[in-house]
Amino acid sequence: MSRPFVPPDPEAISRIGKMAQRQLTPEEFKAYADAPMEEEEREEIHSLIRWFTRRYPTPAERLSAARRMERSWHGPK
Repeated sequence: MSRPFVPPDPEAISRIGKMAQRQLTPEEFKAYADAPMEEEEREEIHSLIRWFTRRYPTPAERLSAARRMERSWHGPK
């Protein structure tokens, strides 16, 4: 049985928003970008790429899918 959705409190939303908008220093970005990738993470990425390229085999289908996804996130322009 599922429980009803309980939205996070406004303070938590504010903290997450601040974290998401924070600009990394060049050193922080380099440390993040240079961090080694775990094998499990690499396989998950490859699995998603394989699914996407099977689902959308041509460049035109991939571009069309990306445009549909963008519209669903941001609404029609």
